[in-house]
Amino acid sequence: MVEGDHYSGQPRRRAPSEAEPELVRDTVTTAAAGACLGAVVGAAESAWKLNRGPAPLTDAARLMGSHAALLGTIGAVFAATEAGAHMVNGPSDANVVAAGCVAGTLPGLRASNLGAAFAGCLLFGGAQALGVFKSYETAEH
Repeated sequence: MVEGDHYSGQPRRRAPSEAEPELVRDTVTTAAAGACLGAVVGAAESAWKLNRGPAPLTDAARLMGSHAALLGTIGAVFAATEAGAHMVNGPSDANVVAAGCVAGTLPGLRASNLGAAFAGCLLFGGAQALGVFKSYETAEH
């Protein structure tokens, strides 16, 4: 593995799949980021629906919590899978693809729909594979 850029002498930028993941730190950080994003998505959905029912704030809080829990879980599973795969396989681009696939199954599993879980695996894993491919295209490897 090359430690520096042989043209400028600067340390080479590492692709996310080459970084050394830390299981607990990355899992907690990614879960927190996912939960925050989920709360924002839930608030936006609540505002879009303009629920004028008897308890609009309760409904908004429920939507925010539901989205925060789902996206936080997806983030935690992604980070934990990537770090676990790194511990088993060492640095590999396949780690992020596998993590994307595993995390992508969660929305389908939550809905008890195996077809949606499989589609989520393909979508999330495919998005990660595309990112890995693009990193090779831009010469980050």
